Amino acid sequence: MEETYKYQYEEQDSEQNNSEENPLWMIIYTDMITNLMIFFMLSYCLTWLNEKDRAIAAASFAETFAGKQHSVENAIQTIEQTEKTVDDEQKNVEDEIKQKFSNVEINEEKIEITLPSPVLFDSGKANLKPGTYKNLNEIADMVRDVSNRVIVEGHTDNKPVLGSKDFKSNWELSASRAFSVIRYFIEQGKVDPKRLSAFGYGEFRPKYPNDTEENRAKNRRIAINIIKIK
Repeated sequence: MEETYKYQYEEQDSEQNNSEENPLWMIIYTDMITNLMIFFMLSYCLTWLNEKDRAIAAASFAETFAGKQHSVENAIQTIEQTEKTVDDEQKNVEDEIKQKFSNVEINEEKIEITLPSPVLFDSGKANLKPGTYKNLNEIADMVRDVSNRVIVEGHTDNKPVLGSKDFKSNWELSASRAFSVIRYFIEQGKVDPKRLSAFGYGEFRPKYPNDTEENRAKNRRIAINIIKIK
C-alpha cells in the first residue's frame, strides 16, 4: 500500500511539475506566434506574384475567409477586360506611330522610335532645336494617356567631344540630350514624370560600325522606347 501511495504521489507531483513547466499562456503564445509566422510567410510569397496573380489570390482569400461569392470569377473577368483594354491601347499607339514615323522598330518588349540627333540638336549641343517640337509633341500626345513607361536613350558616334565647355565626353553629351527630351515631355507634353526615364550611352551602343561618316551620322541618335505592358 505504501508503495502504491508513493507511486500515485510521485505521478501527481510529476504532472504538477509539467504543468508548471508548460503553463497555458505559453501554449497559447506559441500558437499565436506560429500563426503570425505563417501569415507573414504568405504575405511575403504574394510579393513574388505579378499583378494578375495577386488579384486572383486576394479574391480567393475573400471568397474563403469572408464568404464572398464568385470573387475569383469576378476578378478574372476584370483582369481580362483590363488586359484587352491595354492591348487595344497599345495596338492603337503602334498603328499611329507607324503612320507618323519612318524609323520605328517593334518587338514583344517595346516600340522604339529613332530620331537622328542632327535633327534634334546642333553639333556638340544638348538644347533642342525648335524645329523638333512637332515630332516630340506628336509622341507626347500618343503616350500621355496610356500607362506605358517611356525610356529615352541618347547615343553618339565615336568622335571625341572637342572644344566643348559643357561636356567632357560623349557619355555626358548623350545623357544631357536624353534629359532634354525628357524635360520637354514633362514641361510641354504634360507626360507623367513617374513614367519617364533617361539614359546616356555615348558611343558604346552603336547601331552601325563607326567607319564612315554616313554610319557615324546614323549612330548619333535619340531612341524613344515605349515599353509594352504584359
